[in-house]
Amino acid sequence: MYKIYQVEYGDTIDKIANKTNTTSANIKDINGINNDSELIVGSLIIVPKDTEKRFDVYKVKKGDSIYSIASMYNVSPETLILLNGLNKNDYIYPDQELYVPLRGTKIYITKEGDTIDSIITNLGVDLDTFNKENSRVFVMEDQLIVHKDDNN
Repeated sequence: MYKIYQVEYGDTIDKIANKTNTTSANIKDINGINNDSELIVGSLIIVPKDTEKRFDVYKVKKGDSIYSIASMYNVSPETLILLNGLNKNDYIYPDQELYVPLRGTKIYITKEGDTIDSIITNLGVDLDTFNKENSRVFVMEDQLIVHKDDNN
């Protein structure tokens, strides 16, 4: 789900995000960087591999809660928490950006004891589809698995 990107002359976090169909916040989070001055020409950073958009970014508004946002996007609060690297007791605040699945995107976050069979059963897909959509899967705890249902 990720690939390596080599920083080029003139790159900024925003430019790299636009080139790779992701957000600046995502690049910062994945790579542990805070600003453009930390980008060095020729250095390697991690960016999402998928060019098909499966998530949207939701900007938290005053009065929002994980539960209200999860309800809006028809996803469990637990999944929303895990998807965004939050803990269940974390606060969210106005203008914070959260990833939310687009309609038709099924998400499964692996748990201890999962197998490929249990994952594809939870996603409701066959093995061939699963393998096409997830080129590398190591069945370990807290791995995000995604399936785009073209019928939705």
